[in-house]
Amino acid sequence: MKSTPLLITLLMIGASAFGQQRSLDECIRIALERNELVKNSSLDVQSSEFQVKEAKSALLPTMNLNTNYLYYLDVPSQYAPASAFGGPEGQYSKLVLNLPQTTTAGLQSQQILFDQSVFTGLKAARVVREASQVKLALTQEDIIYNVTATYYTVQVLQDNLARLQENIKNLEKTVTINESLKSNELVSANVHNRLLINLENLRNQYENQRLSYEKNLNLLQYLINVRDEELSVAPFNYEEIIMLSGQADIDQRPDIQLQKKQIKIAEYDKKYVAAGYYPQLVGVSSFGFASYNDQFNPAEQINNDWIKNSSVSVSLKIPVFDGFKKSYKIKQKEVDLQKNINTLSRMKANAEKEVADAVENYLSNSNQVTSSKKSLDLAEQLFTTSQSEFENGLTSTTELLNAQNDLTSARTNYSNALLNLKLAELSWKKSSGTLVTEYITKK
Repeated sequence: MKSTPLLITLLMIGASAFGQQRSLDECIRIALERNELVKNSSLDVQSSEFQVKEAKSALLPTMNLNTNYLYYLDVPSQYAPASAFGGPEGQYSKLVLNLPQTTTAGLQSQQILFDQSVFTGLKAARVVREASQVKLALTQEDIIYNVTATYYTVQVLQDNLARLQENIKNLEKTVTINESLKSNELVSANVHNRLLINLENLRNQYENQRLSYEKNLNLLQYLINVRDEELSVAPFNYEEIIMLSGQADIDQRPDIQLQKKQIKIAEYDKKYVAAGYYPQLVGVSSFGFASYNDQFNPAEQINNDWIKNSSVSVSLKIPVFDGFKKSYKIKQKEVDLQKNINTLSRMKANAEKEVADAVENYLSNSNQVTSSKKSLDLAEQLFTTSQSEFENGLTSTTELLNAQNDLTSARTNYSNALLNLKLAELSWKKSSGTLVTEYITKK
């Protein structure tokens, strides 16, 4: 049983050695390439590009080919004054002016000359495209944050496991010496049992840490979508400490930028409704043929003649009164616009608070790292001294165990302080809007 923790450690180290070690930048790059949420956001950007092209297409002419075949079972008649044909005044004659069969074919082209709603729709589509690009950056920011936080957690747990392993080795060595002393009746069985209990507690703590390590490593594999390969992370960098500034341009945050785009979209929604007050000018040209027959025979025409026709027209539509429909619609859009403006104001206030909190949190955790590192150094020194003195019979088991417990607590505090510091740094980058831009700059 004494060799179990060491065996687990060797297996884990062996797996890491043969596994693919990925740097943080590599993990982020792979996640951004393979994550389905990022892929969908990229597809939304492509879709918005097509929306802009669709809006532009309304400014291009449209052409339609129209054909029609008509055969009257009863040819309609109409009355005309008889005097028009030499008859008496005040009388009417029934006339048949149509033929039973009529066949037409024509090509019609229509061009919008002026339509304010089309111009407004094009501008709105461009803003939607910009908003989709910001949404993509927002999705990337979430992925980068989650991958980085998980990566840091794995690093610290990996570091903590190495420290626990060393701690267990040292205590196992002490247990071996103490067992020899117990055999020679130089120490009591109770003292030896206390050492065994402490050793078992360390092994249990190691096992819990190992389980947490495996869970977070699996989470990292899931986030970057490399579940089919062995993965390991780079060692924790104790020297990588940055100085944060309390100044941050919150306008570069993706969520703030997205809300600004929502305001623009709301403005164009209002303008689109207001465009209904503008006149609409459309040009139409047509060219076609028509034929007739006095009997049912689609393949033949009277005199085998197709009568040509062509025309050019301009249509002007001027809205006069719609029952106040557009007026009330505009008021609704004004309410939506004001809600978006209020949301932006609230988001900016929250962003400024997040930046201030992130700076304070980082400074606090930085102080805790410095303090806990001093405590860890002292605890390691105390344990080494106590262990040496115990082996030479100069100190009691109780003092050795106390030194061991102090070392365990100091190690745990230091690991937690390191992790909290890196997470505080990560939170500051996100709150200040530099998380995505920093990664793009690295690329």
